[in-house]
Amino acid sequence: MEIRELEKDELDYAVLPCVDPGFRKTLKQGMSLRKEFLKRMKMKGLSVLVAFEDVGKQERMDYPGVGKVKLKDLSLKGKIPAGLIEYVPIEKTIFPVKGENLAFIHCIWVIPPYWKKGIARALMDNFMARTSHLSGSAVIAYEKESWWGFFDYMPKWFFSKFGFKEVEKNGNSVLMFKNYGNAKPPLLALDPCPQGVKRGVEYFWSTQCPYSWWVAKLFDKEFGRATKFESILINTDKRKTVQKFGLTFGLRLNGKTVFNRMPSWDEIKKALKSIQSA
Repeated sequence: MEIRELEKDELDYAVLPCVDPGFRKTLKQGMSLRKEFLKRMKMKGLSVLVAFEDVGKQERMDYPGVGKVKLKDLSLKGKIPAGLIEYVPIEKTIFPVKGENLAFIHCIWVIPPYWKKGIARALMDNFMARTSHLSGSAVIAYEKESWWGFFDYMPKWFFSKFGFKEVEKNGNSVLMFKNYGNAKPPLLALDPCPQGVKRGVEYFWSTQCPYSWWVAKLFDKEFGRATKFESILINTDKRKTVQKFGLTFGLRLNGKTVFNRMPSWDEIKKALKSIQSA
């Protein structure tokens, strides 16, 4: 395994792991948008560390949730991007937090065929070594959340193993912080009276995630012409928008936050049954 930071012309390696091979045709535009997002954010200090594995002689590999896949479908230029960690100066993040001189983790992800092989730990160790010159690091983690129905994404217990401590909670999302020295803890940047519609549905999405774009597309197709209620898509690629609404990914129903993380399409449809029947 080799871990290194991506250059601007290598960002395809930071997109490929985000989408399983059978879904890439559907999410082609979303993948392109993520690449453009990363380009813009690199100008603001974003870094992406990728864990590379060799393709080897094996032709196929089991991909949990998908089945057997060809290793060539997981690779690019002979290397498999098995996992990544994406982080940025906290002052520039698109997530609803505020702080100073901290590295903020947008996401850490290992593709299912490489789960439980020590890749996530290696990425975290590398990240902390590279950010040791800062005052600390932070992340929004989650507890008691099963994303897409079968896996824990960014769970609180994982970051706790690396010395991250809980600072604040907002529902099932948890702001966590690791102090490297004399750092001031970060805070959630939540508006006590968030702006938005009081009667209707708001879906918050960002091109940081290809799936978020896809769900936004389905949302617009299904509810864009709704007459019973107002439906609004809110793109959160800009920090000012996040500060205004206090959400990066999520769903609000009649002004109330139903999800403060990226919901699946099935979760959205289930949540909207009540307003559709009203």
